[in-house]
Amino acid sequence: MTGQTIREQRLLRDLLKPSTSLDRRAFLVSAASGAAALSATPVAAQQLVANAMPLLDPSLKSVSNRPDRKRPTFVKDLTRLVDLNSTNQGGAYWNYRSFITPIEQFYIRNEYGTPRAEDDTRVDRRHWKLTIHGNGIKTPLTISYEDLLRMPSRSIIATMECAGNGRSLFWEQQGMTTEPQQVSGSGWGLGGIGQAEWQYVPMSHILSLVELTKDAKAALFWSGVDNKGNVAGGMGDRGRPLPIKDLKSYADFIGLAFKMNGQDLPADHGGPVRAIVPGYCGAASTKWITEIKIATHDFWVPLNSTAHVLVGPSYKVPNPSDNDEFRFVSPGGILGPAVTWSPPKSLITVPLVLEKQPQLPSNYPLKAGELPILAAGNQVVTGYAWAPRYGVDGVEYRINGGEWKDADILQPNLGRFTWVRFHFAWKPTAGVHTIETRVTDDGGATQPDAVPYNKGGFDYWAVPKFKIRVV
Repeated sequence: MTGQTIREQRLLRDLLKPSTSLDRRAFLVSAASGAAALSATPVAAQQLVANAMPLLDPSLKSVSNRPDRKRPTFVKDLTRLVDLNSTNQGGAYWNYRSFITPIEQFYIRNEYGTPRAEDDTRVDRRHWKLTIHGNGIKTPLTISYEDLLRMPSRSIIATMECAGNGRSLFWEQQGMTTEPQQVSGSGWGLGGIGQAEWQYVPMSHILSLVELTKDAKAALFWSGVDNKGNVAGGMGDRGRPLPIKDLKSYADFIGLAFKMNGQDLPADHGGPVRAIVPGYCGAASTKWITEIKIATHDFWVPLNSTAHVLVGPSYKVPNPSDNDEFRFVSPGGILGPAVTWSPPKSLITVPLVLEKQPQLPSNYPLKAGELPILAAGNQVVTGYAWAPRYGVDGVEYRINGGEWKDADILQPNLGRFTWVRFHFAWKPTAGVHTIETRVTDDGGATQPDAVPYNKGGFDYWAVPKFKIRVV
């Protein structure tokens, strides 16, 4: 793994564009072009997990694991996650080292507790069913788990990101802590992001079975399971619609995921089956999916009308049509436009200094206002950058407000839906320093200095500032 200039990265990516579908065969083709090797077996993701990049100096505080923690609302071990609250666990991004995020380091964003197969047969593989119906298709369909496994599947490496990732920076960098510009929500820092290898049945295959009508307008991906109190058999109220134009345009990439990093999809991450919508905010990839309704009208549900919407003077409230369908929300309850594509972002593997955030996670490695400490001398600073709508074009960094410089991007750089890892050499002297990073995507967008206020603190993508004390 060697660093490359931005120009070299562009040339290599241009060569690899025909294989950006990211199925296993395409991955092997890209390997021959010098990007990365991925075997045609389920250990592929594990190999990339093990392919770690250079570390920051070990004297940096916060790289040690915290004591084991368990919450009854989750299934997996939470040792390596940041304890936000009873339904959300952040990624400890300062510990990220690999191209693929190990499942034990992958963040969890739930509205309610994780439903368990022993309590609710609807998330038991032996009983799971998916109903596909609506006036936007010609042939309704019901699929069992075994039916799904018999369908043609493919594998994609893609980031998944909570729309609230970076919310902490609305408070820390833009001071939005009081009315009329008070941002509220969980303080993710920058840990609401991870990258996995997802095995899925693409919607292109599903659509070939049900056949869209000419006037189909929207598809609602819905969990009939996910409900407050995790009541077995209770009516779920979580899901998210997609416009048919996006579903058709990305039908090979959007699908029904049943494996993550070569393993059966874990319960906390939507198992047995979830939707996967690469590039969109994580909420679009509906967990514990049981229904897809495709209709000639739009859908309005909590996740695109009252939650995960941009509320503020810079955003226009959408107007529903008379024949639209509403679930758990009224026509007058729409507050703003829904978040869709995740914007370009970057980070270095150093914990943010948090001093204005309303509440620190219970196991955050720094106290309020405390700076991470790094030893003086030669260092290698490492980071991640992603731009899932168009792909990463280049990454820059600057120190203490100086000149922007190109960072070296590590292979693989597999295009739009994946992040890249980058690094740069630094020889700091004693004192307090500020490191900033910014990514430019293939659409020409560069991380800005600030972003407009929105009440929920979604889609923060301004340049992050990392303060470090060097001793």
